[in-house]
Amino acid sequence: MKWQDYLKCALVVTITTTACKKLPEKRDYLSQDASFNKKDIYEPVLGRTALELTQFSADGSTYPMLFSIENARDLSSGKVPAELFTPIKVKEWQRDYTGLEKSLDEIEAKRVWVNAPFLEIRKGSGDLIFRAASSSQIKTYPDTGYAFDVKIVNKGNERIIKDFRLRPLKEVPYEPYEYDKYTRKRMQEIRQPPVGAAYRVPYTNHPNYLQSMRYAKDSLFTDTLVSVYFNKTSESGHSLTFKFLDENLKSMNPAVFNNTKWDQLVHGFNRKQTDSSMTYDVGYPIPLTGLTTAYASNGMATCKFGYSRKGYGGAREDAYFGLSFAIYEPGDWTITFYFRRNPIFNDD
Repeated sequence: MKWQDYLKCALVVTITTTACKKLPEKRDYLSQDASFNKKDIYEPVLGRTALELTQFSADGSTYPMLFSIENARDLSSGKVPAELFTPIKVKEWQRDYTGLEKSLDEIEAKRVWVNAPFLEIRKGSGDLIFRAASSSQIKTYPDTGYAFDVKIVNKGNERIIKDFRLRPLKEVPYEPYEYDKYTRKRMQEIRQPPVGAAYRVPYTNHPNYLQSMRYAKDSLFTDTLVSVYFNKTSESGHSLTFKFLDENLKSMNPAVFNNTKWDQLVHGFNRKQTDSSMTYDVGYPIPLTGLTTAYASNGMATCKFGYSRKGYGGAREDAYFGLSFAIYEPGDWTITFYFRRNPIFNDD
């Protein structure tokens, strides 16, 4: 053989030998500074499903990463809190709610009953899900509550972020709510009369929007002159009724609010009007999701009532009042507006 042939054979042997050696597996990077924008204490309100965005900062770590809950513990007993992970029956969306559904059946066809735990972490993002458990199942404030850790894993690495605190709050059936969410004592509000010193009274809900409503020719309504009450009359129904009372607690005909767009007031169906009420078939909770629609924004339903009259000098006055609210428990509910002064509906 020529020397060139010997060189070729040697090169082939070297390449073959190198190829047979197993190269080390490449490990992903998991930063020690990767972190959550963690709250001091997570305080979900029971009776409703909530998604808590934990805003995980990867700090250059390699995706995909998997997140899991580890070492959950009851802070008062030190035991594993099985109630956090015991499946409960809740409704979840199979198809997206849009706010354009034309019937209650169409809404309900998009939801199904599932069995899922109260506490869950999204495996791909680290966001937390708190489902609609009851306070008969989960410990609530003032109990010290729970703690848990979160494990983060990617290819070849793992890290534990410790001591997420969890202290749920008892159910709040509707909002705005007259009672303190922690103590459950009735809150107070300050009233300022036209003459004399201010004084405190038990807190009452009021409209959060008022425009051009008069109870005298030169006197406009303030929010404290209208009280709003929520009342559930049945646990098993699916209706929402609006009622209105004058200063003598007599029923007012909804027809006097002649500028109200009744068919666009709430995402409800089969509207029924009487001389004393307006009722809709609705799905609960209200609003059904956090989506901004024609009926809701910022997680609250919005309703607006109005009427028109001729004011002084023949000028048209359009008067309105409105309420942002949420109802979390299913049933037959009534929202009553009580006017502590009688509004003027007639023309001047």
